[in-house]
Amino acid sequence: MMGPDWGIGWGMGGGLWLIILLVIIIGFAMYFFMKNNNNSNTNNNFPSSRKDSSADAMEIAKTRLAKGEITAEEFEEIKKKLL
Repeated sequence: MMGPDWGIGWGMGGGLWLIILLVIIIGFAMYFFMKNNNNSNTNNNFPSSRKDSSADAMEIAKTRLAKGEITAEEFEEIKKKLL
């Protein structure tokens, strides 16, 4: 003979709800971590405007010209495209 049911009544599927809840919590934690991580990286690694990226590309072209990787004519073509 079995006594009255003093448990919470989840039965066989109770563990499934716990796993779903755990996945949702982990998902929210990852979302907020990635959101905060992306905001801090945006300011440091990516140029904020096209002008900044043109200046960076021009510096690369000047360095390549100084190393002899490109000719003066190639440098002038790059310069015209960037400006």
